[in-house]
Amino acid sequence: MSAAPPAPITARHPVQVAGRVIAALFSLSILVVIAFFVLDEANARFGIMALSALIVVLTKPLTQSTRLFTRIPWVGWTVDAALVVAFGWAAIWFFRVKQELYSGFFMANPQNITAGIMGMAVLLLLTVRAWGWSLVIMALTFVGFGFVGPWLPGLLEHWGMYLGDFMQIAWYSFDGVFGRTTGLVADTVLVFLIFGAVLERTGAGESLIHISTALTARIRGGAAHAAIVASGVFGMMSGSVAANIAGTGVFTIPMIKRQGFSANFAGAVETSASSGGQLTPPIMAAAVFVMADLVGMPFAMVIVGAALPALFKYIGLFAQVYASAIRMDIEPLPEDQVPVLTRRDWLNSLLVALPIAALMATFVVGKSPAVAGLVGVLTALVTGFVLNPDFRREPVRVLQALADGGIQAAQIMLAVGVIGIVLAVVNETGVAIRFATSIAAVGDDFLLLALILAMFGALILGMGLPTLPAYLIIAIMIAPAIIKAGVPPLAAHMFVLYFAVYSSIVPPIAYGCYIAAPIAGGHPLTTAFIALRLSIVGLLVPYVFVYSPSLLLVAGPFSWAELGSTILRLLVAIWMLASAFGGADPRVGKLGLAQRAVRLSLGAGAMIPLAPIWATAVIGAAILGFFFPRLELWKARPQ
Repeated sequence: MSAAPPAPITARHPVQVAGRVIAALFSLSILVVIAFFVLDEANARFGIMALSALIVVLTKPLTQSTRLFTRIPWVGWTVDAALVVAFGWAAIWFFRVKQELYSGFFMANPQNITAGIMGMAVLLLLTVRAWGWSLVIMALTFVGFGFVGPWLPGLLEHWGMYLGDFMQIAWYSFDGVFGRTTGLVADTVLVFLIFGAVLERTGAGESLIHISTALTARIRGGAAHAAIVASGVFGMMSGSVAANIAGTGVFTIPMIKRQGFSANFAGAVETSASSGGQLTPPIMAAAVFVMADLVGMPFAMVIVGAALPALFKYIGLFAQVYASAIRMDIEPLPEDQVPVLTRRDWLNSLLVALPIAALMATFVVGKSPAVAGLVGVLTALVTGFVLNPDFRREPVRVLQALADGGIQAAQIMLAVGVIGIVLAVVNETGVAIRFATSIAAVGDDFLLLALILAMFGALILGMGLPTLPAYLIIAIMIAPAIIKAGVPPLAAHMFVLYFAVYSSIVPPIAYGCYIAAPIAGGHPLTTAFIALRLSIVGLLVPYVFVYSPSLLLVAGPFSWAELGSTILRLLVAIWMLASAFGGADPRVGKLGLAQRAVRLSLGAGAMIPLAPIWATAVIGAAILGFFFPRLELWKARPQ
């Protein structure tokens, strides 16, 4: 009788425990450096990348990845040990030539080329473990593009790259893996991942869901509205749509289903809200800090610019849920089931409110994003100890929060390192400039067509990627194109960020829906199509603020008249589209196909920034709302 295969390792395995300990120390070191030290740039970037690689190796060991390595664990451990040794060898050579990098006398030779290849190979393999194949396949495609340039047709043709030059720019210079983007993320973003992990461990999530449920229980579809609020708040702090869905969806999705919504609808609401949180100020999944640097604007200005589009995006989501609840005859919770908020509940709301308020106050007084993040983390810890008795009784939660934040930071850093390889190829080949010039040429005569091309490019490049790496690559490749077409820089970057985020719900990849659907017990693709419908306003808002930049408040020439007309158009469009797609209106009840078609046309027309059309839409909405309900012809026939 053959022996049973060894059981897969668990989170309590000593190797993973060691990885979590190192991740906690990693987080602690980030906080300490922000508070007290200034490090050498090259040492800091390489050290953070090396620690990130080690943390991913230990917390996601190969023996846990496939059944083959579970059955033959020594092979997995051997491969992992080889990866650590290979990255260590790459580190030795990196620091050997560091002085040559500073002096500008670096010369590629077989030894440092081999070391660089080993380092990049480890980086790519570990990124597959952390994020799957999407990002790595894209990076390898760009590398291949760089080497075959002379044989490519038309716009894609370029001079090509030699191995030595590629290794110099991708690994040994400060333009690739250890370039400015890596430094920017390490300096300003990682602390916000720790901030989100600490908030989650203090119990802020449970408090927020409880309070949201109580406040929305008397609205039709209240459980879904509560989930939108909770997932939106935590989504703005998460670096990954998938991580936010997995973290909050286990609470919110069952809550939505219990009120009578279908499994697919519940998963779609959670996915839409979680992805929308990545676009919500003040944190915006830390992409706001990278955007501010790329656009050359103060962080506070970018936060202000993002506020109104995010508000209307969520109004659109609330409206769709409300209309769907009417169509499904889902009533508010009975009075005896409405949670009663106690003094303790309002105190617990401070677990979220105080850290975010402290963070924003630090911004307002002019401190750096890193310092603001540090203040937010410390405030979250203090409020957790003061307000949450469980947090006081279990101080190990602090270490768990640091470990969670360290693991998220390590995974993000590997993804950013791979983005560095892509950026090295882009800079070396000049493809981004030619791409931007081509789209700009289209945009000179047909801005809408240029925007549609940019949208599809952003959706394709962003598929399967977490928010920050997706935004980085799209901002480099596509944002300059629509800026050249005449779009203000902030509007252009906000445009590509929106579609980088919404790539998480666009079929066929729709990776956010593949996380939510199993939790809900639904089908991923059906969930994705419902999420697209629920997010229709969020998908259209970027076109609105490109044509009406006053909606961003700080993007360019500002006009109160334009802002007022844009707000009016959006409000009309939101309800027309929500009632058309949701199939119901509180004054009418369920809508027939004819009335839904009229509302869909009015909603689409209201989105177009031309005064006669939006004025017609407003008048049409008034007629539709006050006169058509009295005509039985327009009501839906009984089912």
